[in-house]
Amino acid sequence: MFWQLALHANGSERASRWLAYRRWIQITLLATVAFWWALWDLQRLSAPIETLALRLDWIDQLLAKILLFWIPPVGAVFAVHWIGYSVSNGILGRRWKLSDRMRIVFWRTISPTVVLLFIATGFDAIYGRRLTGFIWLVIAGAIAMVGGARLRSAEGLKLQRVKSGELYKRAFVLAREMGTTLKRVYVVPSGRGHLTNAYGLGQSIAVTDNYGKFLKRAQLDFVIGHELAHVKQKHGRKKLSITVTVYASAALACFVLAPSVPYRPFFDLLIVFAPVLILNFFSRRFEYASDKDSVELTDDPQAAIHALNNLYDFAQAPKRCDRLTELFLTHPALTRRVLAIGESAHASPHSLGAHFRLRIAASLGTVGKSSRNSSRVWPPSR
Repeated sequence: MFWQLALHANGSERASRWLAYRRWIQITLLATVAFWWALWDLQRLSAPIETLALRLDWIDQLLAKILLFWIPPVGAVFAVHWIGYSVSNGILGRRWKLSDRMRIVFWRTISPTVVLLFIATGFDAIYGRRLTGFIWLVIAGAIAMVGGARLRSAEGLKLQRVKSGELYKRAFVLAREMGTTLKRVYVVPSGRGHLTNAYGLGQSIAVTDNYGKFLKRAQLDFVIGHELAHVKQKHGRKKLSITVTVYASAALACFVLAPSVPYRPFFDLLIVFAPVLILNFFSRRFEYASDKDSVELTDDPQAAIHALNNLYDFAQAPKRCDRLTELFLTHPALTRRVLAIGESAHASPHSLGAHFRLRIAASLGTVGKSSRNSSRVWPPSR
């Protein structure tokens, strides 16, 4: 099992390997829901579910089919998340209590698993050209927004507004230099879940209170600039617009085409995977763009690379990622972000300095045991 492999890893690699496995667990769960929906539509050709529902004569047949469609995937996803978060407590040093884990797992199951099942119910109606399907999609969208907000709250995201201090001053100075409207600055306690992140929120930014432990001033400026770039470019609104556009287009296409039962499994898989892949593609583009804007603002690519590297070290996050896994991630791999920063700043390997190149290359794991020439380990491989 994933957690058993992580537990047997070396101490320094255990957390990073576990987080890498968690990525694949998330992808597997998404695929499980997608194929469950596809198999559900495929079985309509032989109707085994209809037969099973008839045998459950002690409840209404329609209710029996609903329960058979919803309970297996929801129960399986809940169980996997419960085990995963319980293991994370030990491997990642989280201090979540039993009630914390219950809330997190509940909302993690709601979004996206329950949301996807609402979407499946909606498209089932749309396949039959019933307008009620669009209502189901609107309900799914509302649940996704509420579920996402409640999940972040359960994980410990609590915004505390600040009106003074170094973070406050630097944020407004950089906002003026970037030409960004900034109204509020928040600090987020790292809490029992050891949150380590920064957020662009409408016309506000938020930074967890542990950033000062591993970032110097120039590096913190890059992080602030990165979030200000998200605010300036309205990336949050753009992602919401992309999501709505993709699902609305898919719904209209399916309403017009009205695919017959044999072709529905193909459409099911497409409806689950395509929006995720499209949204994540744009999300990674937005991360690259925000990195670039922040480097242009601070004019310090070394500080930017150091900031990202220190962030990944502190959070014990995996720095490398294969191309397939990255398709399902909202952020690019650190190695590719570092390379993109160097390219956008027109920084040649030699202009960054040999000592700096060796430090970063060693941290990223691109230095061979016998490598002594820094030009051979920079830039990092994609």
